[in-house]
Amino acid sequence: MLRIVTLTLVCMFFTAFIVFANSLNITGNMESDIETNFITQEEYGKQLYNSPRGISCKICHGEYGKGMQLAQYKHKGKPMEIYAPDITDVDISVFKRKLRSNSGVMPKYYLTDSEMEAIYQYIAQK
Repeated sequence: MLRIVTLTLVCMFFTAFIVFANSLNITGNMESDIETNFITQEEYGKQLYNSPRGISCKICHGEYGKGMQLAQYKHKGKPMEIYAPDITDVDISVFKRKLRSNSGVMPKYYLTDSEMEAIYQYIAQK
């Protein structure tokens, strides 16, 4: 009797597992499964562009990386302006270097290579 109950429970477990696996739409092809079940590279890049570690790229560089005026002020009576540059046509190596260093107004970001590449691809598509 115990064997029958155990066998029944094992069968129920495997049936539940198969139903669960099918609900995830798992095909066995890892790359295909990731594309089906997670956000796209463009969505990931957009998400990072809008808020990488809390400070949005678009606050300074605009909705699509085209750049914009950040501030106006006077210095010794002369009108001055600070602009965030258009980053849509910057080379990937320059893009990564700027994100990794403190230079001028641009803050340093601690992003992985894949995060920087996702942001870069998102901007390049706009």
